[in-house]
Amino acid sequence: MARPVKRSAVTRRASAPYISPLAEKIIRTIEEETQDQQFARSLHFSPTALTHIKRTIAAGGTIVVDTQLMEADFNIKLLEGTNAQIKCFIDDDEVVKLAQIRRTTRAEIAVDIALSLPGPKLLVIGSAPAALNRILMRRKMEPLSDVCVLAAPSGFATIVQLKEKLRDSDMAYIVARGKMGGVSQTTHLLNTILKAIQEEKQQEQ
Repeated sequence: MARPVKRSAVTRRASAPYISPLAEKIIRTIEEETQDQQFARSLHFSPTALTHIKRTIAAGGTIVVDTQLMEADFNIKLLEGTNAQIKCFIDDDEVVKLAQIRRTTRAEIAVDIALSLPGPKLLVIGSAPAALNRILMRRKMEPLSDVCVLAAPSGFATIVQLKEKLRDSDMAYIVARGKMGGVSQTTHLLNTILKAIQEEKQQEQ
């Protein structure tokens, strides 16, 4: 009888979600502060996501969020001492007008405007599946190498599928897999990520 083949440690690691000390700290903080173990464990990081976010902050890039509520609840102090900025285009007059003319959603127009901004960008999706779908469609047409996507909207089949498509792409991403997420959770996650990056930088100085 043939002996069963044992999976090596390397194989086990390869099939597990990517994790780094900084990502692990962020996940642990989310779990402790929210007491939402399911949400914390749903978080998956691409290998380059946190490096991209650090570069975005250092280079004075832009964080673009998909709701004004998220912009209002963002801890702006986390960007002090940098030239980075946070923006939300969803209710801009130009976005509303173009959405009507093109007969599409404001979320899609807002993504197009966000992607036209110079420099590295972090696009944060906490509410609009259409925004995430538009990002994925644009990726089919262009590299988007200067973009990282944080996607944590809640929802059922459609949004779950879009999150998985993002994970299967070659983009830098942070995703709350499955049905987990929502605007408040996404905002908390964004603040936690930037705070962890800020603390790491302070420790290195």
